[in-house]
Amino acid sequence: MNKIKRLIIWSLIPIILELIGLLYFNNFYLNDETTFNTKKVDLASKKSPNKINAKIPENAENISVSYNGNYISYCEDGVLNVIDTSNNKSKEIKIDDGKLSYYKWLPDKDIILIGEKYINYSGDSYLKFESYNAKKDEKSFLSDEKNKEMKISLSDEKYEVLDIAVSTATNVTYIKVGKEGAKSRLYRINVMAQVEETKYLECKLGKIAAQNKEDRIIYEDMTYNRIRAVGMKNPIATGENATHYLLNTDSEDRIYIGNGTNGKIKKIFIINLKSSKENVKTITLPQMVDKSNIYIGRDGKVLVDDISKSIVTEMTSGKETKYTGKLIGVYSYGVISADGKKIIGSLF
Repeated sequence: MNKIKRLIIWSLIPIILELIGLLYFNNFYLNDETTFNTKKVDLASKKSPNKINAKIPENAENISVSYNGNYISYCEDGVLNVIDTSNNKSKEIKIDDGKLSYYKWLPDKDIILIGEKYINYSGDSYLKFESYNAKKDEKSFLSDEKNKEMKISLSDEKYEVLDIAVSTATNVTYIKVGKEGAKSRLYRINVMAQVEETKYLECKLGKIAAQNKEDRIIYEDMTYNRIRAVGMKNPIATGENATHYLLNTDSEDRIYIGNGTNGKIKKIFIINLKSSKENVKTITLPQMVDKSNIYIGRDGKVLVDDISKSIVTEMTSGKETKYTGKLIGVYSYGVISADGKKIIGSLF
């Protein structure tokens, strides 16, 4: 009988212990009044922009910066070079059998579009375009679905790529080709790498800029002092006289037009072609500013460089950014400047 009691007791002990554990779990871990503090960690936001402090040769030309400051590019003796600002390693971007005509960083990717000119044995000249992905260190020609490389034939071997405008949202690229004293030609390249010449009003073609969401190219009509858009009958009106200068477009398709004289600007008009209400906004600068010292950010920030003080001012907020040397360009997080052989980044 005692053995049966002991057996029952020993059988009940694990059951009792299990019940005590369940009671503790219920009262402390599953209690309705228990609160948990959670915090979302955005790893992407933790990444800081690279500290830019790179060296370039004395004879470096066409210095530029990628949209996020991860890469610096420059030309030396007609050869394109790219510096990774995270480790300051430089890489030469070679062009086989051709020569560099023009290059431009895409406005929102670490990719360069490179215009290259070739002359074959018969003397015919043409352009080809390569994209260089700096992050992947990969270069490839623009080609169609049949892997046929896209070419633009040139009627004159002296023609060069003068400007490139890119819409990354529509995957459309516009190429301005020309030479001194001749009418420029404008070409459109679609996502399939198919090219066609774009007709524009008979005039001297100035700066070009592509809208991002709309497949539309904006251009300076330097003959009649107008800013126009291909496909639109009337010029883009500002309501004022003086000389109009196309500054840029932003990611929301707003158009920025400078108004002044002799290459200097006093007012900046911000125009939204889609908006019927207040489609024109105006920024009046405190003094005349050379158009080359005005930068339009992809986010719509209007930045003015005061070269006498080495200060860049964001016109809406009034925030100032100090730099050393000569200002080279603007990127998402700040500005870059050249001080002798050094390229220095200054954050906003």
